[in-house]
Amino acid sequence: MAKRDYYEVLGLDKNASADDIKKAYRSLAKKYHPDINKEPGAEEKFKEINEAYDVLGDPDKKAKYDQYGFDDPTAGFGGSSGFSGFSSGGFGGFEDIINSFFGGGSSRRGGPSRGEDIQRK
Repeated sequence: MAKRDYYEVLGLDKNASADDIKKAYRSLAKKYHPDINKEPGAEEKFKEINEAYDVLGDPDKKAKYDQYGFDDPTAGFGGSSGFSGFSSGGFGGFEDIINSFFGGGSSRRGGPSRGEDIQRK
């Protein structure tokens, strides 16, 4: 099966801004997340959306994709490589997706980890 253009996957034109790309990704990720959408094909669509955002959400990968499409062998997003797994999505990954569903706060990545304030002797 041939890959679809990543802009088409996210429903964007090639002049989309980084914010437009992120908004489209979040909206589609919520809609097709396998824990929420049980329709046939939703999981594959979700993987395709993640793959598109993995490239378009990264400025370096996006520049290579915009210049070469799927034909750049050094970019790693063409040919038979297929989907290589879920990415962090550039905004914290699944934790932020789940938080957006349930109104959770921001990620704790920036703060100290639990127990860091304990000193050992």
